[in-house]
Amino acid sequence: MKLNTSKEVWIARIIAWVLLCLLSSGILFVTTFMIGPGLFVIPNLTDKIAVTLYCPGAESTSLQEGASVPTTSDPNGTYGHTVEITCYFSDGSTDIIDNGEYAIASIGGVFGIGGLIGLVISIPLMFLPFLLIRRKKTDI
Repeated sequence: MKLNTSKEVWIARIIAWVLLCLLSSGILFVTTFMIGPGLFVIPNLTDKIAVTLYCPGAESTSLQEGASVPTTSDPNGTYGHTVEITCYFSDGSTDIIDNGEYAIASIGGVFGIGGLIGLVISIPLMFLPFLLIRRKKTDI
């Protein structure tokens, strides 16, 4: 789009940025809350996130998954399985990622990755007004 004055150009760019902010908000919402949880289907992704967060530099890990147990004291309540990861380091020490730490890391990790995907899509959109909205060249 070619406009006559610098003032018209900047007004058009600001309007475009406001519209792009609205669009980017939708993109971030969809990627964080729809694509992010969809990442749970990738095998071992949540395990890798938890190990990277809680055991950086571990040489090896072992995963123990427990039986499905009630999550509340109500016998008709929901059930969930338990996970425990043992990290082994080169100096012979070990560290254990318990079920709570694993849940926080895996749930937060996939939502965070979803948000990062949204940012990777949204940030380039913010540069479009500079490229598309310009002032007409004047002949001197």
